[in-house]
Amino acid sequence: RPLLTTAAVLAPILSTAFSIPSLHRRNVQQSVNKLSLLSAPDSNNVNTPQSSNAKLKTELLNRIANLSTIKERDGDFSVDFGVKGGELDKKSRAPQKVNFYSISQDAGEAADSVMQMADNLSTVNPTEEATKYFGDKENGDASPLNGEWKLLFTTAADATFSKNSKRGAATAKNVVDAKRGRITNVIDFEPINGTEPLLKQLNVVIGAKPNGKSRVELRFRYAKAVLTRFFGWKRQWSLYIPVPAPFITRIIVFFSRIFRFGKKEKRVPPKAYFDVVYLDKDLRIHKTGEDNVFVQAKDSWEEARPYMS
Repeated sequence: RPLLTTAAVLAPILSTAFSIPSLHRRNVQQSVNKLSLLSAPDSNNVNTPQSSNAKLKTELLNRIANLSTIKERDGDFSVDFGVKGGELDKKSRAPQKVNFYSISQDAGEAADSVMQMADNLSTVNPTEEATKYFGDKENGDASPLNGEWKLLFTTAADATFSKNSKRGAATAKNVVDAKRGRITNVIDFEPINGTEPLLKQLNVVIGAKPNGKSRVELRFRYAKAVLTRFFGWKRQWSLYIPVPAPFITRIIVFFSRIFRFGKKEKRVPPKAYFDVVYLDKDLRIHKTGEDNVFVQAKDSWEEARPYMS
């Protein structure tokens, strides 16, 4: 551009000095103008942050779709409730992390590529304060975390469901009520061989509060199980189960210390929380204290709907 600018200045001077006819002067100036237009940036080709994020999000969906195809070919996890079912860790009772390589090498590599894309998106996170207005009774609806989020991908065993497990296939979503500072995990179980399952729905209600711009601390309140039979009778009813998680964890740690008396190892009750690493109007990626990854989306993201589970 500096050379073109100099040429534009010198063109009329040179035309006068060497007596260039007016027609030639116009040709020189037109050529300079054309070169200047060619060198100017095309606004349609500018790589804006929004377009860059959109490309990364599309690639994320492509990789999730690829993983889904491989699982249909090679099989899926068989995770059931509790420690014996592989859902919870034996010592901490925290959610286990699933191993996609246990399905196949291809599944493991495909899952790694999904997590790599999640990491890439975390570097271009457009939301500086994910916890803004969280817990605000007046402005909670404006919180970027507020709303219903459906699961696209996770490494957490307690949110992994499949047809080849005793608890069956299910869809999972996360409903955030930012005004009340409450998060509800909703799991809807699918029919088994055309028969409605005994456990139709499970709701886990969690109290939540922000701790910084991206961290949300969790305190489990209670679980609500929607059942389809009552002592053999076909009747839908709800069972409420208190979940005083911190209290139970402290008891486990207390007795663990008694049985390990004299040993230097010190265990402290783990805090439940998640860190938001990417958040926009329709995609949310977060990591839990157990280093489990969750990729969730809102219905507003139409391209993601086929992959919501």
